[in-house]
Amino acid sequence: MRQLGKGSRKQPDELGESVTGDWRTLPLDRIEPNPQQPRRRFVSEDEESLADSIGRHGVLQPLLVTPTPDRPGRFLLVAGERRWRAARNAGLTVVPVTVIAADARRRVELALVENLQRRDLGPLEKAHAYQALIDDYGMTQAQVAAVVGTSRSSVTNTLRLQKLDSDMRQALAEGRISESHGRTLVGITDHETRRRLFLRMLTGRLNLRQAEREARRQLKAPRPPDVELEHVAERLQWRLGTRVRFVGSRKRGRIQIEYRDPEDLDALLGILLPE
Repeated sequence: MRQLGKGSRKQPDELGESVTGDWRTLPLDRIEPNPQQPRRRFVSEDEESLADSIGRHGVLQPLLVTPTPDRPGRFLLVAGERRWRAARNAGLTVVPVTVIAADARRRVELALVENLQRRDLGPLEKAHAYQALIDDYGMTQAQVAAVVGTSRSSVTNTLRLQKLDSDMRQALAEGRISESHGRTLVGITDHETRRRLFLRMLTGRLNLRQAEREARRQLKAPRPPDVELEHVAERLQWRLGTRVRFVGSRKRGRIQIEYRDPEDLDALLGILLPE
């Protein structure tokens, strides 16, 4: 049997908290990957390098597993899928594990924290994992931030990356643009401006600072008027007797109606909300 690596029953706590459990060895074929694993991309070159290391030195850090509730004798990976894959590639049949009790939400939390501490997750993988904690387990953004040890604003900004166009998300996932580039792009509401800056980022003609400066300039630039909306605004002004302005575009925006004093407001409400 190949070397499993040295270890004791008290393992280093690399998840930033006390994770106690039963340390033992398990056959690899009794361990299943976690379907809620936040990491979605595994680089083959990295796996080959780790497999070579495991073949020489064994698995030095135990995998974190939990019993499957519906299949006795089977275990589900909580953390360590990269080591699990590499151990299989290295030809190991048995690996060291720490067995803990963890429900579905706890499995997501621990897998997310481990990947973040190892810097294994890309920005979109983080966003998907954060979203899963919010959608599937009812967590708030503040609670997600507390779990992963970051600020709420960081969680919010990461979640917003999911709003990028599909080709932009793909470029971000593949590392062709950075997370900072992605955050700059997602803050641009005008579709044509966003795509123009994205293409310049891809070709290397726009670094991050230039992209941010260009985005600010585009946001401040006056947009060509929508003649039809202007005509509607004029009709509303005549009907309401006060200034009316459309902000945004036909697809999305808001209508601003001005009033100068409480009497003006009462008069407007009388027109808009007749009894």
